[in-house]
Amino acid sequence: MTIGHSSARQRLLETASELFYREGIRAIGVDTIVERSGVGKATLYRHFPTKDDLIAAYIEEEDRAHLRWFEEIIAAPDRSPKEQLLAWFEACDQRIKEPGFRGCPFLNAMAEIAEPEHPAYQHAVQHEKALRDRLAQISQQAGARDPEQLADQLLLVVNGALASASLFGESSPAHQLKTIAAHLIDLQLEHTQIKS
Repeated sequence: MTIGHSSARQRLLETASELFYREGIRAIGVDTIVERSGVGKATLYRHFPTKDDLIAAYIEEEDRAHLRWFEEIIAAPDRSPKEQLLAWFEACDQRIKEPGFRGCPFLNAMAEIAEPEHPAYQHAVQHEKALRDRLAQISQQAGARDPEQLADQLLLVVNGALASASLFGESSPAHQLKTIAAHLIDLQLEHTQIKS
């Protein structure tokens, strides 16, 4: 991503996003963001009156990026709903293996921000709920016996994998993500096929 050609606001947001994800929201101060972005402090405060505003913008941007990523993965027209779900879990597994992976930005934000009324915390919660709803929708299209239950199970599994991926390195239990997700999906679909 070339930061040089973007607006001052975008440079600030890109710099903050990289630092917040890599080093932690609370560990990074506005002085570091100003220094690394090359944008003046007055400009930062013009775009983001408080650090909390910048944190909220970071989570909102992560949400938009994740939604685009999710929809691109499942968009292949020749994939069945089951294959869409499995493709997303495959992509999650690949993401977990990327160098510099530090977990889910939404779960990380909720862990670092203790105040449930904080805009970034609220947006992270909304992201998780929207993801659950989307998983339930695709599970229903796949013919799951109980799409809501399957969505809950899949969200729990993916969040567990994202939260634990960096703990064990190459031997991480997170690499069981695809296997567990496929098993849960098959259980729901087999039950439906047996009844019909």
